[in-house]
Amino acid sequence: MGSTNLLRASRGDAVPACKLIPIVLVLSCAGSCKPSTPVGPEPPAPPTTTQQTQQSNLLLFPMAEAEDLLGRAVHATPEGGWTIAEARAPGCEVSVRKTKAEFSTRRQVNLHDMTSVSVGFAKFVGFEAKYGRSVVADIQIDNTEILKADTRGTCGDLIVDSVFVGRGRRLLSLSSEVGGKAGVTISGVTPGAEHSSGSNIIDTTEWKTDQAYGFSTRKVANVQPLDVTVRLPSTVQDGELVDISVETSRKAYLVVYYLESDGKAELLWPSNEEPEPTAEPGRAAPIPSQKEKMAGISIKAALRNPAEEAREMLVVYAFTEKGDFDRLKPAVGSSDTNGAAYAAQLTRRIGDIPMSRWSRSLTSYVIAPKKKKG
Repeated sequence: MGSTNLLRASRGDAVPACKLIPIVLVLSCAGSCKPSTPVGPEPPAPPTTTQQTQQSNLLLFPMAEAEDLLGRAVHATPEGGWTIAEARAPGCEVSVRKTKAEFSTRRQVNLHDMTSVSVGFAKFVGFEAKYGRSVVADIQIDNTEILKADTRGTCGDLIVDSVFVGRGRRLLSLSSEVGGKAGVTISGVTPGAEHSSGSNIIDTTEWKTDQAYGFSTRKVANVQPLDVTVRLPSTVQDGELVDISVETSRKAYLVVYYLESDGKAELLWPSNEEPEPTAEPGRAAPIPSQKEKMAGISIKAALRNPAEEAREMLVVYAFTEKGDFDRLKPAVGSSDTNGAAYAAQLTRRIGDIPMSRWSRSLTSYVIAPKKKKG
């Protein structure tokens, strides 16, 4: 892998050119993960108060075409990440009911509890890869109306049922746990407050026209989602050998790569030794596999700068159908300098696959410098 600062796959003393593919998404999950947001029938529309959006999911970036979100299929990963389909399913028909609802509200949530659509997804992945779960979103909204969907036909197992529309501002700030890491100085100011210095604000979005900023979902069918559990230490030391395991709730074919904080990605699976890696209940897939270990392959944490800590992300995609895996898998040994953009591209390509047939997991970890002896 040359001078990559990530996990390196190596054969003995030699380091092969194990490049990566751009692929994708979402959170730190070193154990068995459960959805952070309950999925189920939404509560009835509440009265006009600032509590109206408390049960909704927030969009990372507002969307002007609010009505277009209604009826789209939604995928919820076990670790709490959300993906909204790029369009409604063929045959899904939606009638829109609009309700005026003027109120002001403010919410603070973690970045990984937000949802991004289309082009914004690349930024979402980039933030996660660089800062892990240390990003806090502060959103202030003047809501104007709520859109509700009446659906006909086959729209999906879990769909966008209502959309919140309004004007406002969203700040992304680093939480206090980051301190001065990742090249960002934290001043201790509460995220979302007026900052005299923007040193801890990593992104700001403001919109002055009515746009969709949140949504709620409705479960249409009782379909069991595909769960992915990734086990990987949250912190590894430079030079340390690393073992990873992936387990799924149903048999699934895996695509695995890691994403550096600067956006570069390197593919781990599929590999020459594991062209069709799989996992299933009770049979976790170890990385490296037994075949890879017999071929002299190991995974070692490696820093570009031995004195500077680095944050990275392990990305896992799981597909229950081999045909889906064969169509979407990257070429063995592939790599990309913009893994986040590739993740967004892959998400769009997955758009025609029923969401019960795939899942993904993003696991953040830190590579720490070697501890000084003595």
